[in-house]
Amino acid sequence: MTILFPGGGDSASTIANLRALADDLERMTMFQPNGELEEAPSLNGWSPVMRPVGGLSGYVEGHPLLGCRHVVTSEVFAIDAERGWARTFSRFYRLGDAAAPTKDLSQ
Repeated sequence: MTILFPGGGDSASTIANLRALADDLERMTMFQPNGELEEAPSLNGWSPVMRPVGGLSGYVEGHPLLGCRHVVTSEVFAIDAERGWARTFSRFYRLGDAAAPTKDLSQ
């Protein structure tokens, strides 16, 4: 039997990510994340995307693995667009401007 983990990671890294996510979600119920956002990559021109799970699409800057380019994030677990942050499965993002709404072609 083969166990598959999100993002193709191994069991140890997936468990570490889940523990960090749970710790962050618990802290966020008590206060606004600040220190975590100082080193977080920024995501500009972002918009929600739907795959099997919800994520964000946008131009990332300062990502420790992906650098600066267009990305689709891992699953979003918490987002506060007014305060400018999101917490995905793997990390915090500082949210810049959202993408401009697209014209509805159904009309």
